[in-house]
Amino acid sequence: MYTHGLSKVAAALSRSTRSCSRLMASIAASPPSGLMCEKVDITVTGLDKEQPVTLSATLQAGNDAQFRSHAHYITDSTGSVVCSRQAAVGGTFSGVQPMGLFWSLQPDKKGTRLVPRDVTQQLAVELQVHTGHNNGTSRQEPIARCVVERAFMGEGVTRTVVREGRVRGVLFLPEGKGPFPGVIDMYGTHQVQETRAALLSSQGFAVFRLMVSVFDDLPKTEAHLDSDYFTQAVDWFSAHPQVQAGGVGVVGSSFGGTLALIMGTLTDKLSSIVCLNGVTAMLPTTEFNYKGEVLPTIGFDLLRIKHTEEGYTNIIDVLDDTALDPEKCIKVENITCPIMLVAGEDDLNWKSVKMAREAVGRMQSHGKTNYDLLTYPGTGHILEPPYMPHTKLGYHPVARAVVDFGGET
Repeated sequence: MYTHGLSKVAAALSRSTRSCSRLMASIAASPPSGLMCEKVDITVTGLDKEQPVTLSATLQAGNDAQFRSHAHYITDSTGSVVCSRQAAVGGTFSGVQPMGLFWSLQPDKKGTRLVPRDVTQQLAVELQVHTGHNNGTSRQEPIARCVVERAFMGEGVTRTVVREGRVRGVLFLPEGKGPFPGVIDMYGTHQVQETRAALLSSQGFAVFRLMVSVFDDLPKTEAHLDSDYFTQAVDWFSAHPQVQAGGVGVVGSSFGGTLALIMGTLTDKLSSIVCLNGVTAMLPTTEFNYKGEVLPTIGFDLLRIKHTEEGYTNIIDVLDDTALDPEKCIKVENITCPIMLVAGEDDLNWKSVKMAREAVGRMQSHGKTNYDLLTYPGTGHILEPPYMPHTKLGYHPVARAVVDFGGET
């Protein structure tokens, strides 16, 4: 009876903080499970004061993708490391970064991006503590370890594949009666990840992850798109009984941002647009039929491809300068809903900041004030949800090479 009672107490305590120890050292993560975008407090105790230690994190994503990070710390006067207030002195990040072990996770294979195939499943991140400072791959047995579970879908969120006429995608609905504010989510070329949509729905939004290629019975590329597909998607989603009336928002990354801006010129059923590092003209890889006419495309020259000292591809100069041919640009001045343009100042995929500022200039010249422009120094092309591993290098489906997308690691 006594032993049974102790086990119940231990189980209750572990619900709020999970810790595992070996010898006298212990590492604790609180909470032990939660959404990928939520903070985790990491604390190490039971060590000597001013002792050098290495904290490492390992994430196994599928059978062939492993991500690792590590950080060097010096314990305080109590023999502890509290990541929320102590600075890492080296590793895959430095300084006071409470979530550094998560966002600085790097793939063993260069160019691999964390794109979970199934957002209904949690990811397990193992945290370890080693004595001394190493590169995070010590063969010595760790003196403490624990596992943190990271989810994309909150409790009660549902995921449903949508096949509505021609429209294809995935609908995420939060727990509760509804209706909920609606958001359409899109990514870039050949991208089908659902991470952002799942996380947004976990925050109380009805989210439609609109697919345009490489999904279900859709084409394998975006070579041919038309405006009817997008207006049909907006019409269906905005009329959904679980979506609040008054318009739906759209968020798009990269080419998805381009499509979001085009959608804003097609319908008055949008309540807002967020364009993340989008190009402001149609890409030469897509023939877009816009109300019966093919949109002009921005020019390009593959001879402008460069390579970094590490041997990776740099494509920032491939596209022509949009300022030289403004008639080819999306008519953002015709959009009536609020627009937020977000651009990374170190985007090496294309010149996002320059194009965003030009778009703002066109809106200003037409007396429009329904825009915000946010630029971020040190930020590259790929903008992930909070605490997702930062992606600087990634495979580009058009360039067919590992590309440097920019951004600080």
